[in-house]
Amino acid sequence: MHIILAHDQIQHRVPDGVRLHALAPAGRLNPIRALEKLMLAWRLRRCVAEIEADGRRFDFFISNAEDADRISRLACLPHVYIRYRNSMVEYLRGKIGDKSGLKRLFRTLKWRIRFHLTYGGRDIITVSDALQRDIVDEVGVHPHSIRTIYNPFDFEAIRQLAREFQPPVDGPYIVYAARFSARKRQDLLLRAFCDSHACQSHKLVLIGDAYTEAEKNWREQIALQVASLGLQDKVLLPGFQTNPYPWIKHAALFAMSSDSEGLPTVLIESLILGTPVVSTDCPTGPSEILTGRLSPFLCARNDHLALAVRIDEALAHYPHVGDRELARFSAENSIRQYLAHCAEA
Repeated sequence: MHIILAHDQIQHRVPDGVRLHALAPAGRLNPIRALEKLMLAWRLRRCVAEIEADGRRFDFFISNAEDADRISRLACLPHVYIRYRNSMVEYLRGKIGDKSGLKRLFRTLKWRIRFHLTYGGRDIITVSDALQRDIVDEVGVHPHSIRTIYNPFDFEAIRQLAREFQPPVDGPYIVYAARFSARKRQDLLLRAFCDSHACQSHKLVLIGDAYTEAEKNWREQIALQVASLGLQDKVLLPGFQTNPYPWIKHAALFAMSSDSEGLPTVLIESLILGTPVVSTDCPTGPSEILTGRLSPFLCARNDHLALAVRIDEALAHYPHVGDRELARFSAENSIRQYLAHCAEA
């Protein structure tokens, strides 16, 4: 098992026995993005060749990010399975922005062509069924193969990590863990929290960090919104947490306010830890997690009043969710599907 990174940026614990390789450990290789992609692709081929020099070949590769999808195609790696985890439609909308007229047409064509060049004729594994429809029906990409395999979760490992410490929060609280991004809609959650009865008895913890300039600006806007709503004593911003599970386990509720997702793993992790969950019914994923008895805890996107109602309802009463209901997300189930599917290479 090897993990090949574009850059030497690691924020999570690396399991024993996993070898890490960074293609550009010192940072950017070239200020021109197209040239940097070509250089990374060349380094990727060289890295793979060095690993395989002992005569053993990789059975398959899993590409796990948009840049890696492009680089692996440029490198002409064999047996690559793309794990696609975000809404391609929402990604396209973000790139088009508020442009109109010829600029809108140009950006639409540019990104649709890029999607087709990157993903057309390739083997794609989506993390939710809705993403399949998103890629094929909405964007019109024609992959060589496409199927859904849910993200793998090690229930016991998650629960063990959740026992490591007690979060430094005085009193009951609601939590949301996500990077600061306009797509994650921390602004909507703040308004929902302010309008809920929970605001009188609970605090709100927004876990996450900001990496790009746009995300840093968004985090500043959220801090200003906290002040404008008079929630300085109610809202905590502890930043990125290497181990967020104790924060989730000890929360009274996990509330997600995103405009789009792939398969929001944190919803599943919260349920594994016994923490109630409410979420916007955004594309894609939440409606595949909150099914049956949990479906009433979904609400429409961009509706802070509906989210406020779901928050209060979930705090008042939430059904018990056992491991049997979550078995489709277990690591054992996902691993079996990955090996059966990718071993066909």
